[in-house]
Amino acid sequence: MSLTRRGKVVTLLIVVALLLMIPAVGGYLYLRSIGVYGSSSPGPVVTVVIPKGSSAGTVGDILAGKNVVRSALGFRIAAYLDGGFEEILAGRYQIAQGLTAKDALHALLDQGPEEEDFATVTFPEGSWLTDFAAALGRDTDLSEKRFLKLVSTAQVDSPLLPDDVTTLEGLLFPSTYEIGDKEDERDVAEKLVKEFEDQLDEVHFADVEDQGVSQYEGVIIASMVEAEAKIDADRAKIARVIYNRLSIDMALGIDATISYALGEHKTSLTETDLAVDSPYNTRLVKGLPPTPIGAPGAASLDATAHPADGDWLYYVVSDCDGHHAFSQSYQEFLDNKALYQGLDCS
Repeated sequence: MSLTRRGKVVTLLIVVALLLMIPAVGGYLYLRSIGVYGSSSPGPVVTVVIPKGSSAGTVGDILAGKNVVRSALGFRIAAYLDGGFEEILAGRYQIAQGLTAKDALHALLDQGPEEEDFATVTFPEGSWLTDFAAALGRDTDLSEKRFLKLVSTAQVDSPLLPDDVTTLEGLLFPSTYEIGDKEDERDVAEKLVKEFEDQLDEVHFADVEDQGVSQYEGVIIASMVEAEAKIDADRAKIARVIYNRLSIDMALGIDATISYALGEHKTSLTETDLAVDSPYNTRLVKGLPPTPIGAPGAASLDATAHPADGDWLYYVVSDCDGHHAFSQSYQEFLDNKALYQGLDCS
């Protein structure tokens, strides 16, 4: 029996409705597969730390990494659909594994972070690992010795660390931090390494490879720039001097590397100091020292990745504010040195 015109229209509408349902069903199944919908199966409780200023994507990555949710994307979608994400506070949470994204979101909102006391610790630019450890031991209840062992034997990883290097010297970012009383030495080390990575991204440090060095070698250079420069305007010029000397196989002659070899923060060096037998003695050994000689700040990292243009090979302090005079020839350097060596900056 043939369909009437009205019957054909109804049939057509049914077919169209079914076709429209297929992607809808498929979309639902996909969202269920990444944990947006469905039921939670709470498992063991784990500790999750949410840093200040975290995006929904960052929190999703943290939760997925701890197996709290199935997918970071699922958490982002749940945060978008349900809202309220901006009310999640930074801090440490105890939360069960095996939750749907929606349940995880509401657990964070309902529970709130554990209450913590914080200590403010400042790590100055140019700090050595020993300085980081001493500041941490002085200003918190954490162990200076335990922290120093962690960072000097590569028990905390950094993506910049070469296979043959075991020290994180130069790879912790110098700044002021709030250290919670529930954080241990490893937490702090990982925080400092992560902040260093974030700062590298901020200044587009990968550009340093345009200078013919690896990023780790760039950090070594930045650490020398940090030790030598006293004002920001000189940093990119000092970086250029280092690159220029490397390009002609000239000894770098940076005395800060000798202080590092001696293990002392010295303001002046003796003839005996200058003759120290060490791969860090850049007066005697050409090329870069084996590792950074301290923690470069953002300005030195940026200057190293984007050095000034110039043919300079030498520089010398030219005033009591720390400015340097730069020169291309050795004779010009000697003239500048004679001109400024009588400075009385007492």
